[in-house]
Amino acid sequence: MSKAFTKEDAGGEDVLLPPRPRSAAGETRYITPEGYRALQEELAALTALQAEARPPDWARRTRQLAATLEEVKVVDSEHPDEEHVYFGAWVTLEDEDGEETAYRIVGPDEADVKSGRLSVESPLARALLGKEPGESVRVERPRGAMEYTVTSVSYQPPTS
Repeated sequence: MSKAFTKEDAGGEDVLLPPRPRSAAGETRYITPEGYRALQEELAALTALQAEARPPDWARRTRQLAATLEEVKVVDSEHPDEEHVYFGAWVTLEDEDGEETAYRIVGPDEADVKSGRLSVESPLARALLGKEPGESVRVERPRGAMEYTVTSVSYQPPTS
């Protein structure tokens, strides 16, 4: 099973993360092409497992993935306005301490902050939408407010 949907508890065993709540009627959930492919690949891998190799939650996860793939709308990351932050953008931010962090604005079904994928539904991503390099946003966090300045926006993956 994909590690994207598991976490390790104190005992070191994998625990399935809870599914994202179903969309409200008429709500559209967006996903990047890469996120959609990752979900498709996970579903294919689960479907290919032999009965004796299936994890206990195999049927539930398979149904969940199939339903998610039907509900989401794939959004191409090409955007006519390359200077502003929109869905699919790679954004580099500088915080108040001068530390830089890079995120990609993605759908909630593919979000993973530790991997640099920030949900478009998160407070930080919502604050960043429409911003351009040089603009700042202030976001309330549990540890207090933090100000971030957009240092770059791109719709092409960063080169390593």
